[in-house]
Amino acid sequence: MVESKDTIKQTPTSTSADSSIYMVLGSKFEVPKNYEIIDPVGSGAYGVVVASRDLSCEDKENNLVAIKKIEKAFEHKVFAQRTLRELKILRLLQHDNVIGIKTIMKPRSRKEFQEIYVVNELMETDLAQIIKSNQPLSDDHI
Repeated sequence: MVESKDTIKQTPTSTSADSSIYMVLGSKFEVPKNYEIIDPVGSGAYGVVVASRDLSCEDKENNLVAIKKIEKAFEHKVFAQRTLRELKILRLLQHDNVIGIKTIMKPRSRKEFQEIYVVNELMETDLAQIIKSNQPLSDDHI
């Protein structure tokens, strides 16, 4: 995870009564009030991922999720196709070794639909970190 609480700022005003706005790594996250952003996890070519607490979850011990904001998802046809492909595969493929989608947040309106928020399980690491690691892979990694 990316360190530093200075990278997350919750803005005091929100655009609606049921959402909160956070600035994370220079990206504006507008999420429902039942999500509290904790830490940035990382950023890449397609967006930003944050660790968040799902306040609506009954199990207070296991209420951590990852929220991936896919920015400019519709800017180019190729980006839109890649995004759609990724979401379809992750939604349909249910396996212990593949991250699952918990939900995809609906946009407030079709006119404002510029980014996509995907809520996933929060994992300790990602595949890129495992591959770059000097640690030998065991059956537990598979």
